[in-house]
Amino acid sequence: MSSFHRIRQTWRRSLGYLGIFGVTTVTIINTTLRYNDHIQVHDAFSNHTHQQKTRHIFSGMHDPFITTDLHELELFQKHFSQFSHLFYTDRDILKQKYALKTPVKIRPLTECPILFPSSLCNQKTLIVGGPPALVTGISMVKTEKDLTYINDERRIPIAFGSAWHLEQDAESEAPTTYRPTRFLVEQLIRATFRYVSYASIQQTGHFPWRTLDYVGWLRHPDHWLVGFKIILAYQFFTMFEDRTAMLKKVAAQCIANEKFFECLNQELDGKLLVPEKGSIWVAQTSEEISGLQALKTALENEGRTFSILSKEEMLQRYGFVPNGLMFGEKQHDRVIFSNFMKILKDSIQNQGGKFIDGTLTTIYVDDQQSGGIAEYNTPDGQKHHLPFSRLILSLGNQPILSTNNRPLFDVVAARGVSILAHVYVPLEYRLPPVLVSGETNDATKLSENPVQVKDSQGKLYNLYLMRFTAGACITPNVSDESTANYDGTIAVGLVSAIRNILGESCRIEPLLVHGCNRQVCRYGQISWIEPFPGIHVQYGAAGGGLTRAPDFVARSTSHSSSS
Repeated sequence: MSSFHRIRQTWRRSLGYLGIFGVTTVTIINTTLRYNDHIQVHDAFSNHTHQQKTRHIFSGMHDPFITTDLHELELFQKHFSQFSHLFYTDRDILKQKYALKTPVKIRPLTECPILFPSSLCNQKTLIVGGPPALVTGISMVKTEKDLTYINDERRIPIAFGSAWHLEQDAESEAPTTYRPTRFLVEQLIRATFRYVSYASIQQTGHFPWRTLDYVGWLRHPDHWLVGFKIILAYQFFTMFEDRTAMLKKVAAQCIANEKFFECLNQELDGKLLVPEKGSIWVAQTSEEISGLQALKTALENEGRTFSILSKEEMLQRYGFVPNGLMFGEKQHDRVIFSNFMKILKDSIQNQGGKFIDGTLTTIYVDDQQSGGIAEYNTPDGQKHHLPFSRLILSLGNQPILSTNNRPLFDVVAARGVSILAHVYVPLEYRLPPVLVSGETNDATKLSENPVQVKDSQGKLYNLYLMRFTAGACITPNVSDESTANYDGTIAVGLVSAIRNILGESCRIEPLLVHGCNRQVCRYGQISWIEPFPGIHVQYGAAGGGLTRAPDFVARSTSHSSSS
């Protein structure tokens, strides 16, 4: 062997040893930082975070938090019992409900076990699933009395974890321009060299809004190909899509949808939308100021109004000035009442439609004709079959398997954090319908009006019940007991951000903290497909499923009619 080859092999071994040494050193440093990261305990939630951080030191995914504070539980039952449907007090039941998984199979009509009519054209319209499907039903029941809505009430709908915040503009609802390659590089750096500590997050309220559940991906290698396909497709989508045309299209959709919800609210005697309008945006850094100014320009290009408010205006309106450098108001934002699913379901039944609590299992279809037969199970264990002429599906993270036994579409989960909390403020404070900070960290009022309560020292406060939401932790789209878990850094950051905005004179007591799965497809957000005649499937809703549902309903149903 020549001396040159020996030198080259020596260099290779040296570089290999150096690489192993570097990786080992970085791992030890990061593990030490994670282990020594201190949580400042404010309340039971902070204590829960401290315990979970120790148990899940590498993944950072925490089990759901449910308060055991008897005082807070008594206040909730006394003043906010009408929101009990949002508050699961048993962690095991919560996790079991999130773990429910029933794949829906699509099979040829000839395989249906019952005799089916020779023509399905005169059968009823069938709506199945969550909020986008439900909005479809309410929009169609006026003209189609023979309509059936099936919903599996065992499951926790996405609306349970959302903020019910309708942001009816393209800037908010169009797919993000954030590219997967940038995200992956940032997550690699964060995992190796740039650990973001809980201590710093608690102090500043700034946290990584987008994260990666890399331990979850390691546990589910069968989802790697799906993740890679979505990354590749969405990378090309963000690089080559005509965003100007897209924003113009989505803006028109949002305006039409706004009118739809306003009319629907009038028909429901004002029971759908919270009367108070608008959302207040708070910028706390120079970067966030630039973001508000850019948002103002973008909304004005859509024909929307985004007003910059002075501190004097904030004080006059709300009795206090949030901690921030600039304040803006989106006047067209609305909040939908948290029990909207029950309101819409009752409205469908009142107008002659039919509601069934059931679990869809199989769809029997024919490639050549519109319609088919749905097979579903009811809670008593009975199997039923229902012919339909048109079917509209919105099943969240439940997979739909086509006739070739492959998933009808690919999605990954963007798991946010949902927090139900008591918020104590001084008597002179009046909170707006929605407070927004950072990268769309929402704090939404559930109780329109506060109640007066006393603290342990006898001081009076106004008490609000609020929902906080934020974050997108990219995970495999699975349904198991870990689905209710959440990224701890996002949850701590969200609570800290709202605390910083409201100031030291206010107090936040989290009651329930859990993960809230949203789906992201190759196009970023909500998409509709018609895989078989008369069958419309909504998927990849992300944050825009409810806000943008009416327009997609109109287009899908009009297409079906023209066909």
